[in-house]
Amino acid sequence: MRIVLLGCGEAFDETLGNTCALVVSESAILLDCGYAAPFQVWRHDASPDLVDAIYISHAHADHYFGLPALLTRMWEEGRKKPLTLISQKQVLEQIWQVLDLGYPGMRKRFEFPVETMEATPQAALSYREFQMRFAPSLHSVSNLAVRMETGGQTFCYSGDGMFTAESRELFMGADLLLHEAFTFMESPVHADIPRLVTMAEECAVKHLVLTHVQRKVRKEDPRLRSLQSVLLVSLGRPGDEFHIGGA
Repeated sequence: MRIVLLGCGEAFDETLGNTCALVVSESAILLDCGYAAPFQVWRHDASPDLVDAIYISHAHADHYFGLPALLTRMWEEGRKKPLTLISQKQVLEQIWQVLDLGYPGMRKRFEFPVETMEATPQAALSYREFQMRFAPSLHSVSNLAVRMETGGQTFCYSGDGMFTAESRELFMGADLLLHEAFTFMESPVHADIPRLVTMAEECAVKHLVLTHVQRKVRKEDPRLRSLQSVLLVSLGRPGDEFHIGGA
């Protein structure tokens, strides 16, 4: 399994782009697609057939407002193969509302089938070679972290929000965890870095990658540099690639 970190910024970071990642095995799944994400995707690979599925963790603009542009360019460049959207039921409904606001009537013009799969904390989901499970975080809207397994390899992505007892269990033993890490201060709606690092150690996560760090903290806080001494932790950068197993 190969994970490409296309963007790692928080909602209003002018340099790093919205947090999104590409997970590649036999299939390719894009994780989140905020308003700045399409440019990051196209710079990486402009093919309209690049992704097979898109997972949206929650309904905030920096995580799904890029879908109208991404999907419409797929149509414009002749995509024919099916695309699967995976998210919570209410988010799947909102995706079409956003598309209709951005490009009215465009959905009817798509020449590729768009299928949907509902993500819930109550049930595992199979998509091609991937087994997927979900757990809620503490965020200002409903957010589901995801665990993806294939071929004995495990990757987890938090979306946004502080971890919960359920997401701790979800992350247990992960080969790689991509987790938002907004500040060093405790927050009711975001993960703080000290407790996040401790959780990853306690859950035997092999590698923790910090994303969605508050822009001023990332630029100015010297405590980020001290994390380099924690072997399992790294600060995500656009274009980073991580390989799990032989992929």
